[in-house]
Amino acid sequence: MNIRPFDSKDRTRLKEIITSIANFNGADKAIALELIDDVIAKEQKSDYIIYVCEDETNIVQAYVCFGKTPLTESTFDFYWCVVDQDFQRHGLGFRLFQFVETEVQRLGGKLLMCETSSLDSYDRVLKLYEKLGYQFVARIKNFYREGDDKFIYMKDVSQRSI
Repeated sequence: MNIRPFDSKDRTRLKEIITSIANFNGADKAIALELIDDVIAKEQKSDYIIYVCEDETNIVQAYVCFGKTPLTESTFDFYWCVVDQDFQRHGLGFRLFQFVETEVQRLGGKLLMCETSSLDSYDRVLKLYEKLGYQFVARIKNFYREGDDKFIYMKDVSQRSI
C-alpha cells in the first residue's frame, strides 16, 4: 500500500468509496464530498489536507482528511478515515491513523481530535481510537439526532516518536 497526497483525479474513486459505506447517511456522504471539493477548488489554500492510499495496482482503497483546527495554536481535527468495504479489517485504518499522527506532528501539531457517533454501528471506530491510544474526552448527548450522541477523543501526538 502506498500513501500519497490527494489529486483531483482521485475524486471519482473517493466518491465510489464514500457512497458504498453503509454507516454513512446522506448528510455524511455530502459533507465528505464537500471537503474533497474544497481541496480541489482551493488547492493549497484549503483548510483540509487529504491523502489517499493505493493498493499495489495503484487503485485508491482509502483516504484520510484532516486539518488544523481554526483559532488554535497546535490542534488538528481528524475529519475522515474512509476505507473501501473490501479492504476493511486488514489494518489499513490503523496504518492511516499512524500516518496522520506523524503528519500532524511534522506540521507542528500537538493535539489530534477525533469524533464519532455513539451508534452501535460505530463500535469498530471506537475500538480503533482506543487501540491507538486516544483518550475519551467528551460526550454530547443527542448531538446528531435523538439517541445518537457525539463522542470526542483526543491524542497528544507531540510525544510520539517519528
